[in-house]
Amino acid sequence: MCYPEHEEAREAYVCALRMLARRRLTEAQLWQRLERKGHGDDVMRTAVARCKRDGLLDDALFARLYVEGRRKACGDARYVGELIRKGIDADVAERAVQTMESDESSRCNAALIAHLRARPQSSYPSTARALERLGFPAATIYSVLRLHAQQFGPLARVESDAAT
Repeated sequence: MCYPEHEEAREAYVCALRMLARRRLTEAQLWQRLERKGHGDDVMRTAVARCKRDGLLDDALFARLYVEGRRKACGDARYVGELIRKGIDADVAERAVQTMESDESSRCNAALIAHLRARPQSSYPSTARALERLGFPAATIYSVLRLHAQQFGPLARVESDAAT
């Protein structure tokens, strides 16, 4: 005898498997996608729980892989914010960022070098704003800028400074 509720649960689980086969998702993303497909709450809860039990859904692993796979150097706050927007718990996101191989200061230095390669005539203020937009804290930015100035000299001056 086939029960309709069992068939609905099976369909939701198969749908979840198809979604997870295409790409790694957070638990929140899977919930949203199953909901968009029109599955009921109980059926989605069962499908998500089964995916977690089978090891197909792991927010901590998602967060670690996300930050490790990022190519653009960003600050810790930006990485944590991106993960939270994807539905990862804030504590899990912070732990994932703390496990990164490179620390925030070295990532800031890499971002500074990339910025100066693209814009060699940048001034201190515009460079600091660019690094700030990448999520680096002000103390780290100015520390990296001071070290850079000690090693290589000052950045290009603002046009108004050059005229005086």
